[in-house]
Amino acid sequence: MQPSAAQLTASQLPGFFERQGLPPIVCVFGDTPLLIDDALQLIRQQARQQGIDERLRWLQDGQFDWQQLFDQSASLSLFSSVRLVELEMPEGKPGREGGDALRQYSQAPPTDQILVIVGPKLKQEQLKAKWYKDLTSQSLLVSANSPDRPALPRFVQSRAQRHNIQLDTDATQLLADWFEGNLLALDQELQKLALSDLPQPITAAAIQSAAEDQSRFNVFALQEAIIQADLDNALHRLARLFEEDVEPAILNWMLQREWQTVSNLQQAANFGEACRRNGVWRQQENAYRQFCQRMSPEAVSKAAELLVRLEYAFKRDSGEHYPTLVSHLVTLYCRPQQVLGIRP
Repeated sequence: MQPSAAQLTASQLPGFFERQGLPPIVCVFGDTPLLIDDALQLIRQQARQQGIDERLRWLQDGQFDWQQLFDQSASLSLFSSVRLVELEMPEGKPGREGGDALRQYSQAPPTDQILVIVGPKLKQEQLKAKWYKDLTSQSLLVSANSPDRPALPRFVQSRAQRHNIQLDTDATQLLADWFEGNLLALDQELQKLALSDLPQPITAAAIQSAAEDQSRFNVFALQEAIIQADLDNALHRLARLFEEDVEPAILNWMLQREWQTVSNLQQAANFGEACRRNGVWRQQENAYRQFCQRMSPEAVSKAAELLVRLEYAFKRDSGEHYPTLVSHLVTLYCRPQQVLGIRP
């Protein structure tokens, strides 16, 4: 197999597959679940076109047996001579045994198996690891990272076209502002707009007055209570949101954005300038300053852990109770000392 010349995005996969077909190994790494899913759907579609009807999905955990990579030939079904195997590495850390297995596999991949490795956006030290270098030198590498802020309006327009929606410039910018950092919620919003009877091109005013805007208002009401550390009000508003069947993607987006905003503000040299860069209104600056002060490094780390668990509970049915996780995170944002068991 020839080494991959460069990273591709999901949107570039159809052209690549048309020219070269599905390679023995595909690596999909990124920070955006929507784009990861796009890539996986295109890979599965191509596999079906190549007559590959059998698919396995593995999750690497502490008990994962890496020998499975090499033991599949003997267990192929009677109906398929090649199978598609998707291996998810949630942390992008195969460990020593896994790293050795991936390096060995990449040198001589079986002819009766297509391996798709799925993982998060990797850190710099992971990109320098020998397993990663050896694996990606012999595979197709797909990047599933969220577009940079300047490129986001163009992404919104492209996504809208997939749903046969025309947006004017202001509507495009509005959606980019609303859904920066949560493209899954953006796609759900576009699907709803596609089902609406709004005249096209759709304007920002039309989007703001649509029914979904009321749901977003309620989410922002929860956000305001969190910023003010008003736990009783926050939990009350959260309960109302669940009664109204709030879209989890929108709720996750808000909770993730608050974590990112606090993290950015804590690291900034100039707090006021950082507030402007992160979309914090001037009247909110004092509340955010207090928010940053009450969120210790331990609290920020715990919030990041809860956000990951929320994603798994919502998108992958991890078994954890989603409303309970959200309540824990809201309580952590408002009263981190209470959650962490620290005496004030």
